[in-house]
Amino acid sequence: MIVGAAMGGLRTAESLRRFGFTGGITLVGAESHLPYNRPPLSKDFLAKGKSLADIAFPIRHEELQAEFILGDPARSLDIDGSTLGLESGAKHNFDYLVAATGLRPKRFSFPNDLSQGRHVLRTYDDARSLRGVVAPERRVVIFGAGFIGLELAATLRTLGCTINIVAIEEIPLAGTLGDTFGREIRRRHEREGVNFHLGLSIEDLIGTKRVEGVVLSDGTELHCDILIEAVGSIPNVDWLTGNGLDLSNGVLTDQTLRVMNELGTSSDRVFAVGDIARFPYVAQSLPARRIEHWNIPIESAKWVGRQICHQDEPGSIPDLQTGERFNPLPSFWSDQFSISILSYGEPKLSNESPLVEGEISDEFIMSYRRDGELVGIAGIGMRRELNKLRGEIRL
Repeated sequence: MIVGAAMGGLRTAESLRRFGFTGGITLVGAESHLPYNRPPLSKDFLAKGKSLADIAFPIRHEELQAEFILGDPARSLDIDGSTLGLESGAKHNFDYLVAATGLRPKRFSFPNDLSQGRHVLRTYDDARSLRGVVAPERRVVIFGAGFIGLELAATLRTLGCTINIVAIEEIPLAGTLGDTFGREIRRRHEREGVNFHLGLSIEDLIGTKRVEGVVLSDGTELHCDILIEAVGSIPNVDWLTGNGLDLSNGVLTDQTLRVMNELGTSSDRVFAVGDIARFPYVAQSLPARRIEHWNIPIESAKWVGRQICHQDEPGSIPDLQTGERFNPLPSFWSDQFSISILSYGEPKLSNESPLVEGEISDEFIMSYRRDGELVGIAGIGMRRELNKLRGEIRL
């Protein structure tokens, strides 16, 4: 049983079949759509009129031999009783369960808590709703200066919208890529006409039936036709409660992605993949981390498929070594206007981040080190040079 029918769930099912699993596979999804690729939602889907078919993952159903239960999210789990409960009231038994339920956007509450004119972006339905109201000269306020907020700013500005970004942080992306990188991203966005209101929050909404503007924490009023909340995400782990698991930030796993209870004992039948999995480091003496990068669902799904097949039929995975630990190299990219960002590792762990190649105002690479150890690299452009450095990262 795979709970979550997005990329992590699909890749887990594919991995199971690839490594020889012959049992039944059922994928349970909250959305009514088959798995699709999310990164285009903030870019080509909005800007170029792409359809769901354009971003859907190809599925070889005859090879996958999997059942999809869509539009019926998980609501409860009984690990001891091997039972999954769905919103519809249906109950399903399982031998193995993989939690792949991903994230949902954070939402704010305001004194004037209007709903019309407010948007988030996580799903195809979110993107379709936003695309239906976007038009040239529309005034857009984006609450949040993370990757989703900045990508949306670039896309909507290209479509002719007026963009105001409001963010609590003083420098965009500073928490991820550092102050120097973040200031340069701000400069390039401002060059394209994006306006920033940093170190501020939204205190209230203006309007009667729909959002007509926002009031910032310094009293500034920004009028808008569209408000987009892009202030981070929340792991979808509510359905895992009641099993003694550590759900303080996603779901804690051991180094094989088996979920762990609060006593430190791993389950031998329940695994977690993708954005919700909080797993230990191998080379760093730091608390377990949860990573929201695009490659993590792929890497973790492949890993879990091998683990389940080996456990289900010991010896069936000849290259699986005792004591193997999940240790992916996180990576992400982001395209904003003509800016092409690529990163490997975890730059946010660093306590020094020198420029190693190029010029900040042009193409460049920054190295991120923690006590002298390379923990990440990131840059704009220079992909060939940047890719040569990723093998040196130690996490």
